[in-house]
Amino acid sequence: MEIIDYLRIARRRWWILVAVPVLAGLAAAALILSAPTSYTSTATVSSGSLVNSEGSPFAGTQATGQFVAAFTAAAQSPQTRQAVQAQTGVSPSDQTDGVQVDPVGASSDVQVIFTSRDRNLSGRVAQATAKEALRQMFTVRADQAVATRDRAQEAATEANAAINDLAKKYQMADPPRVYQNQLSQVASLEQQQATLRATGNAIGAAAMDAPIASAKKALTSFLPILAEYNDLNSRQVAASSDLAQAQAEWRHALALKAAATSDSTIYLGPATPEDKQATLVAALPVIVGIGLFLAVLLILLIEVTKRLRSTRVTSATTEASADEQAAGLDESRTEPESELVPVNGHEPNAHEPSTGDRSPVVGSPMAADDEDSDLLGHAGRESGSEAASSRV
Repeated sequence: MEIIDYLRIARRRWWILVAVPVLAGLAAAALILSAPTSYTSTATVSSGSLVNSEGSPFAGTQATGQFVAAFTAAAQSPQTRQAVQAQTGVSPSDQTDGVQVDPVGASSDVQVIFTSRDRNLSGRVAQATAKEALRQMFTVRADQAVATRDRAQEAATEANAAINDLAKKYQMADPPRVYQNQLSQVASLEQQQATLRATGNAIGAAAMDAPIASAKKALTSFLPILAEYNDLNSRQVAASSDLAQAQAEWRHALALKAAATSDSTIYLGPATPEDKQATLVAALPVIVGIGLFLAVLLILLIEVTKRLRSTRVTSATTEASADEQAAGLDESRTEPESELVPVNGHEPNAHEPSTGDRSPVVGSPMAADDEDSDLLGHAGRESGSEAASSRV
């Protein structure tokens, strides 16, 4: 088929090309305009006090992307959806279909959007989702910081108790200081002995040997005490350092938790009704295009069906005409035998052709038969006349 053939078909079926898209557009418009109005609420999370602040886990050049990703994951977590369901009654599946989390431009602020046919419910779900997401991010972290601080406090308390037990055991509040005092005493005795020797007092210098030996012996007994004390002291120092760090993290976590749960962090905008005209304008071209495509398919189906029917009718007519021609030939063959009429006063036999079948053409076999019959008649008349004359 040529392009002109398609154009002719389109011109002949123009009402289908017009009716189907128009009906599809009208149906879509009726459905969109008659549908219940939906309301969209937006809860905006202001992250100024949560990102790149002291003690915040979101710091550095990647802080914005990290905060947005963490908030999106927290908003979509099962714990958040279950908490929102307990507050609003909206099922997790409806939250999955209706809740949308979008960053505000290139900033770290985030918007939680929820659409519902209930104006109040849309705002409650958006706000509850934002609050629960922040709670999962910062309240849980604050609770973990509290647990870490408590464990560090317990370790520091145990280390201090071990030091106190050591002091009670050896009756020394500060063994290193006692050791230093003993060491100073030995040095002083040795210095006195050296002075006596230098002045020539050999007897006095010899008398200093016993006190020096006793002081050194006492100094040697301090070595295991110092080893035990140093081990306990190192544990105490580490526990104190961990406690100080845990307390600092706990204070930062509490500050972030307070900022995250503050009412000023989340701003809930008014619920806006759905713009049905904008939805219709956006959807109408697509629907009309689909209707036009369906109209083309319908025309194609009609033309194919029509051609198939015409082909069947033509083949049936051809078969009928062939049957009629075959029946006519049979009748033409049987009519000469059934309709025999007398010729020249006698009936022709079955082998003689009828008068109507004789051919007037000269030289044909039929003409020869006629001439032979005339000659036979003339000979008969002559023989009859000769017989009559012989009788006379």
